[in-house]
Amino acid sequence: MVATVEPDVKNVRLDYTAPATATTVTISRTGPSGVAAAVRRWQDAAVAGGQAVIARDFEAPIGVPLVYTATAYNASGGSVGVQTATITVPADGCGDTWLTDLARVANTTQVLLEALPEHAYPVTTSVHEIIARRDPIVSSDVAHTPEFELSFLTDTLEQREQARAALGNGVPVLLRTPPDYGIGNLYMAVLGYAVQRIVTSGTVPDRRFVVSGRQVKRPDPLLYAPICIATYQHVAATFATYQALHDGRVNYDAVLYDWAGSEPSDVVPWLPTDV
Repeated sequence: MVATVEPDVKNVRLDYTAPATATTVTISRTGPSGVAAAVRRWQDAAVAGGQAVIARDFEAPIGVPLVYTATAYNASGGSVGVQTATITVPADGCGDTWLTDLARVANTTQVLLEALPEHAYPVTTSVHEIIARRDPIVSSDVAHTPEFELSFLTDTLEQREQARAALGNGVPVLLRTPPDYGIGNLYMAVLGYAVQRIVTSGTVPDRRFVVSGRQVKRPDPLLYAPICIATYQHVAATFATYQALHDGRVNYDAVLYDWAGSEPSDVVPWLPTDV
């Protein structure tokens, strides 16, 4: 197995060939914590023996060493081979922050993190005051995952639409940051957000997003499976003829995952601005 970084959204591409007797494969990633995370869409995925496949990890943490493991199984469920690959996704400074849509890859975009000033950890408590006793009896739970307010900037219309789609689709969102931020990979449920104009007259596309979020556990890879970049509409708009498509893309994989001309997508469309 060979691991490489694709620059458009800093995902890890994995080129893997299944053993001759394989019927399924599970590909997972392990970082410095030692906790294994299945690559989305590649948990007990069906494969044909000897098949060359391409897997992509759009959630790869930035700036830390990663070990990818592909374990193949035969029809009886026995392991028939393990392959590994190591890689570190390079961290390229303070602007290397990615808002990642887990279900619709075309909505993933690079943003400029402006502020994440605090994590507020809620604790469920019950306080019982006792007559003629100064100190109460307090029963409390463990501290829960934090709530926070996150603000980031976009500077193009495309980034604005991608961020709006990612935050507004009702799907948990992943914020990927370099290690220096002290945040790492932060999965969050969006509790609400505001989009502010940097220039109040609205003459420039720059926007500030202020997001109220709550940290959540990484969503089950079987629950949210990423949809490819390309759609039929995207391909038809990019290439006038089949020959042009054939000349412009080296293989079918490139048709699905080439970023040029990809558009953000919404589960429920927003109201049109021309009506």
